[in-house]
Amino acid sequence: MAPIYACSILALAVAIQRWLVLRAARLNDLTWLDAALSAVSRNDLQRAEEHCLASPHPAARTLAAMATTCATRPDRAEAEAGRVGSLEVQRLERFVGLLSFVGRIAPLLGLLGTVIGMVRLFIGLQSAAPGQVDVSLLSAGIWQALLTTAAGVVVAVPSLAAHAWLSARIDAVALQIHDAVERFLTALPRVPIAEVRHLDRAREGRG
Repeated sequence: MAPIYACSILALAVAIQRWLVLRAARLNDLTWLDAALSAVSRNDLQRAEEHCLASPHPAARTLAAMATTCATRPDRAEAEAGRVGSLEVQRLERFVGLLSFVGRIAPLLGLLGTVIGMVRLFIGLQSAAPGQVDVSLLSAGIWQALLTTAAGVVVAVPSLAAHAWLSARIDAVALQIHDAVERFLTALPRVPIAEVRHLDRAREGRG
């Protein structure tokens, strides 16, 4: 039972820690996004970065990196958003896989405990004289052996449920990051046609 107890403590610690991380990120608070996009539409990338850095949301850090890159390398802004966004999602996914691991291994540990308990029970019965087997002792040994399987299932079900819930939340955050990046790109001011033609003529002149 000791390994199953250890699995239950590990799963509980991971679930609480990841829940606290998601709570600290204030995923439902997107008030910063409108202010940042408004600054982007005015081409005020520094102000947009300030709005983003004021929020702990993973999408905010992604857009902050994007705004910084836009100021120096506009052509690399989207690639930088993809890089930082992936890192943010990986940061949220840290340790979540342990819940799936516990959910898979706990029933196996319980089954192993049951098998070992049954083996010990029958070894004890083997030494008993014929016709002197105590039925109450036999039934007690069986239910004690089966108890480890029940304990493994009890640990596995909440662990898998927590894994499913956290994975769904992280997937939602990934979609929020993608949506925020697309809105950022849409909010960027377009280069006027006259300026584009002027740059084309300048290039032709150099050619």
